[in-house]
Amino acid sequence: MSLSDAEPPEGLFLDISVQGVLHDVGIPAVEPWGTSYIDAVHDKRFDDAIWARYHIFGNVIDGMIEKLTVLESIAEDAMRYKKFAPEDYAMAVAFYKDMMNSADTHPEVIEIILHIDKQDLSGIDIPDEI
Repeated sequence: MSLSDAEPPEGLFLDISVQGVLHDVGIPAVEPWGTSYIDAVHDKRFDDAIWARYHIFGNVIDGMIEKLTVLESIAEDAMRYKKFAPEDYAMAVAFYKDMMNSADTHPEVIEIILHIDKQDLSGIDIPDEI
């Protein structure tokens, strides 16, 4: 699979293109996360790319984003996408399903996304903010 730097690798969890990180003044990527994102995308280490994406704007403080850990935030977003954007979520799951890379340092990230895909969310209250 060949990825273009001009397009986001995937539309939900990796929704910023490499060119956007490098050149778009509207994307204020902070370091080292901008470089980490680009390197991980180029190396197809998508777990690490998602991890960097959640940190890229500098809003992770002491491992937390608005009272959630990064992993909890990823899980919450996955549930929200699955419930409110099921077709896009199915495409994301298909993209990541065979993309495990032994060089990834955060293999739990895609595991969370794939685990949420198998869950029945019907009894879970999920805010509709995507």
